[in-house]
Amino acid sequence: MLFETSRLYVTKWKKQDLDVLYNLFNDSAIKDFIAPRLTIEETEQIFHQQLLDYNNSSVFGRYFIKEKLSSKFIGLFLLKNIPEMDSVEIGYSLIKEEWKKGYATEVVNESLNWLFNQQGFTKVYAVTELDNSESQNVLLKAGFKRENDIVEDGRAMSLFMISKRNDPLEWPVC
Repeated sequence: MLFETSRLYVTKWKKQDLDVLYNLFNDSAIKDFIAPRLTIEETEQIFHQQLLDYNNSSVFGRYFIKEKLSSKFIGLFLLKNIPEMDSVEIGYSLIKEEWKKGYATEVVNESLNWLFNQQGFTKVYAVTELDNSESQNVLLKAGFKRENDIVEDGRAMSLFMISKRNDPLEWPVC
């Protein structure tokens, strides 16, 4: 497990989770805001590479977001290394029926606590589609500031950043 909140686990994939990943990668609501749907072969390739990457002792990569009470996989969480900026990018996506329950805010806030306190990063970035106001609101509530618009994989995106503050009590609590 990477970290947990009061209602969620953010955890590594297991060998038996390929079908879960395929279904999450191909959820139509998620795909409105991130890359196109993937074939089972493309999903297998990502899946097996991530299992190998877990063995590198690196925290970077993709993780499942799992609801504690039901053990249901409800989404994905990403930690992407940005070595040239000595920082990390976070990303998240939840299946549509789990939207508006506060889960995204919960995961973002705890990921910041985990990254700033345990992993020692001083800056965290996040990227959203220009029209993904729901995800942008999650980031703003967590204390991120909108930096500017960037082009990523040929698409215009909004870039957000938060810096570690000296006093964790200064961090927004949502």
